[in-house]
Amino acid sequence: MLESASGARILMDPLPLNLGYTPPADLRADAVTISHDHPDHTNVALLQGKPRVLRGLTADKKGWIRIDERVKDITVRSVGVYHDRKRGAEQGLNTVFIFETGGVRIAHLGDLGHPLTDQQISDIGSVDVVLVPVGGGQTVDAQEAIHVVDQIRPRLIVIPMHFKTEASTSKDLAPVEAFIAGRPNVRREKTNRIAVTGLRYKPSAEVVVLGYK
Repeated sequence: MLESASGARILMDPLPLNLGYTPPADLRADAVTISHDHPDHTNVALLQGKPRVLRGLTADKKGWIRIDERVKDITVRSVGVYHDRKRGAEQGLNTVFIFETGGVRIAHLGDLGHPLTDQQISDIGSVDVVLVPVGGGQTVDAQEAIHVVDQIRPRLIVIPMHFKTEASTSKDLAPVEAFIAGRPNVRREKTNRIAVTGLRYKPSAEVVVLGYK
């Protein structure tokens, strides 16, 4: 969930209830983004009310929808990528969503399955925060994720996602340790929230491992 300073909220890739995690009750948002149409990323019913649903893929899942919209004080745009290393032949298409609010740009990579092309890097552009899958299976693994982060070069924070935890029921994921091993500037948070501003400077982006409770 991304929440702006004014209280606008966008939920990304809502998960179902069978993956081991308990979502908050009475969850509300102004919009929800869906990077691709696999069932572990599309549980829009998790949200109360009628949020705007921004889907990255066409109804037939064979193409991308170009998103360039505004949700209150958050701008949202999309870049088409793939869920696998064979241009979608195995797992289909995927979407990177880029959000901007309060001068901070955040890229959510969804289930990215491959290193980025020069054109995709250019389309994503400069970002401050990147959320990147690191657990392998049907997405990039730890070493590939490190390469992707080096390609994007976020200015402030790297948030790993899509990895094995004690709660996760997914059997094909690796834990986060392979991604953070030997990396400088790593912080583990007990909380599942983090505040981000664009005012601080660090010589390299900080890796922040969020808690899931």
